[in-house]
Amino acid sequence: MDVQINEMNSTIHATDSQALLSPELLRQITQAVLAALKEREGYEQRQQKERQIRPSSSAQSHSWE
Repeated sequence: MDVQINEMNSTIHATDSQALLSPELLRQITQAVLAALKEREGYEQRQQKERQIRPSSSAQSHSWE
């Protein structure tokens, strides 16, 4: 089935792309990014601590004399 459109009206509003982010939305995005970075840093620090070589407690308590 073919459809023929003889006339079409539309309204176009031009906006500045920078104006699309309200200050509140920008603040929320910034807070989310900072929280994610803090979480990632904590995770990396925990990973680094787990990879460190530490003397075992049993090796320190034995006397080899």
